[in-house]
Amino acid sequence: MKVSPRLLLLPFSWLFCLIARTRNYLYNTGVFKSNTYSIPVISVGNITVGGTGKTPLTELLIKTLSPQFKCALLSRGYGRKTKGPVLASEKSTPSSIGDEPKQMHLKYPDLTVMVAEKRILGIQQLLNLSTPPDIILMDDAYQHRPVTPGFSILVTDYYRPMHQDFCLPAGNLREPLSGRKRANIIIVNKCPKDLSEKERETIIKSLKPYPHQQVFFSCINYQPPRKLFNGKAPSSKSDFSKHPILAMAGIGNPAPFFREAQKHGSQLKTLTFPDHHDFSSADVKKMILKINEAGPEAIMLTTEKDAVRLQHKGLPTELSEKIWYIPIELKILFNQQDTFIKTVEHYVRKN
Repeated sequence: MKVSPRLLLLPFSWLFCLIARTRNYLYNTGVFKSNTYSIPVISVGNITVGGTGKTPLTELLIKTLSPQFKCALLSRGYGRKTKGPVLASEKSTPSSIGDEPKQMHLKYPDLTVMVAEKRILGIQQLLNLSTPPDIILMDDAYQHRPVTPGFSILVTDYYRPMHQDFCLPAGNLREPLSGRKRANIIIVNKCPKDLSEKERETIIKSLKPYPHQQVFFSCINYQPPRKLFNGKAPSSKSDFSKHPILAMAGIGNPAPFFREAQKHGSQLKTLTFPDHHDFSSADVKKMILKINEAGPEAIMLTTEKDAVRLQHKGLPTELSEKIWYIPIELKILFNQQDTFIKTVEHYVRKN
């Protein structure tokens, strides 16, 4: 009988779980200090490793709150090659602030973007700016306990239910499931657009939310592909029908992206890199080789996050002219988007 390699890691998962549970207890009881702030601080994060769709949710919050309040995004800046707090500027690159912060800075020029491993130092610098923010959005900070956010949003993946998982390394949980109690809102993301009311109720029962928590469901809406360097959008999906497609992704969970790329052409090849991967010259050569193998009419479809990193690589024309990316948006299901937005706005205005 063949035993799954992950099962062999269970003893280490129990140890990891014990350490994480003890750490949470020490923060919850005040043995370890956690800082609070007088302005609204909203945390967006997850318990599960890998992509759960935090970035499009953060974008929804930025688009919703920015017209009324001066917002700042505070991120660790995963994958950057700098250290300490760094305030994003026009000269910032994915190497200096990370790919996701750079993506946000490009899309929302009026957004203040700060990266810092120690969020306390990042918040201090934000509050010391000549024009400090009204709201701080902390990205991927659910386990960053030195800061106690005023409002926490926990994102989970429909296809990878956290209530059916267990701690690393045998499972995918960053901490025991009991940690979900810190969330004000739980969002089940990447749901089918036609998710039934019956399944919705089943999932809510499985999640066992606490009385103070609201549960929302969301899906990812893929937008028409755009060309990497001139922003041109195709007039229709048929524009790609005669082109073999190389779908390239360096994200946490590329499977949904590959399914979407498949809709744009019948001839699809895939190329996968690790999440936040810093593309090397060898990687670029590999992309060119794969496209050439697919034929002279082939194009490359990639994610918006990967596109940000590729833009700063000085790509040869033979590759850059063939790259398109697919933007995404998050939509709250069951006609509850207004309810979700009002819930967040209520916290902001109250504080």
